[in-house]
Amino acid sequence: MVNVPETLSTPPKTKRTDPMAGALMRYRVMAYIVGTALIILVFVAIPLQFWGHQKLVAEIVAPIHGYLYLVYLAAGADLARRAHWHLGRILFVVCGGFVPFLAFFVEHWITRRMNAERAQEAEALASAEPVTLDSLDR
Repeated sequence: MVNVPETLSTPPKTKRTDPMAGALMRYRVMAYIVGTALIILVFVAIPLQFWGHQKLVAEIVAPIHGYLYLVYLAAGADLARRAHWHLGRILFVVCGGFVPFLAFFVEHWITRRMNAERAQEAEALASAEPVTLDSLDR
């Protein structure tokens, strides 16, 4: 048996400083994908189905959008859980997946709000008085 040094066999461990950054990025990616799929479904597939009598595009795009919407909801639920959202914001995200063009506006609004909230939390942590042994004795 050959001994392989641990540094070559295991990847280096990285420390995550902001766990919400990944959740926000996953939500943003899914918002763009679902929003685009919904626009294709509503403005291309459905008109082709009704006016062009071509059902194939709708039969392909509709289930794809449906499954992607479920992934979008999971990404939104993960972000909502991490950020402790209220019900109104959650419902706004849910509507973004089935109202055409709304996903892009919701994504922009959520990203702006999340970045502002994260900056405010970072500022509050930076301005907090450090804990010392003397402050614990008071």
